[in-house]
Amino acid sequence: MLSEDVRAELAAIEPRKPCCRLAELSALIRGAGSIHFRGRGRIAVHLDVSSAAVARRVFTLLKGYGVAGEIHTFRRQAFERATRFRINIEDDARAVQALNEMGVVDARLAPLERPPARVVSRACCRAAYLRGAFLAAGSVSGPRNAHFELRAASVEGAELVARLGREEGFALAVRDRGRHAVAYLKGREAIAELLAFMGAQEAALELGESAVVAATRARANRLANADHANIVRASRA
Repeated sequence: MLSEDVRAELAAIEPRKPCCRLAELSALIRGAGSIHFRGRGRIAVHLDVSSAAVARRVFTLLKGYGVAGEIHTFRRQAFERATRFRINIEDDARAVQALNEMGVVDARLAPLERPPARVVSRACCRAAYLRGAFLAAGSVSGPRNAHFELRAASVEGAELVARLGREEGFALAVRDRGRHAVAYLKGREAIAELLAFMGAQEAALELGESAVVAATRARANRLANADHANIVRASRA
């Protein structure tokens, strides 16, 4: 499945800059995490992801910030009963500080609707944030009828990732689906460029090559049809 291939490729990327690691973690926690308040300044954070590679990625990124976590597996009770992975972040001072640095909560532990500008101010950080958003809750299909989307819990969340994409020239649109919202993009060439921007070079090449093949085939068909039409007109004359 293309979505899982892209997720595996993105999960294998090692962000070199601390700012990119921070932006990716911010998007991962916003897209796949939930915050529970225990009172007296204590919180618990759980991330629910569909891929073992993504779970390991979250664990490694958190460890780089000195944040301890545990990975557990479970199965959904409905649909395909697929295996899911849950990362529990331990409640300690370092975890709270890291969440604040990521722009997930403010100094009073109140959840922030969107990350501060400092988290996504650079192009590399915007790429990392979009990568994290895809790892958390993204999908892509193709090459025929190519469709890319990033799911968010709210329209505001979808508008955020769409805006980050637009700042880099990608015309992401937003749709409210009731229980959640999505930022989406259509078209093989546009999606291939976005995947490359996020770091999924192999997937981008596959989509790009399929677009070239499709365009070549369409041109050949047009030329063949034109030749046939010319032959028919000549025979009638």
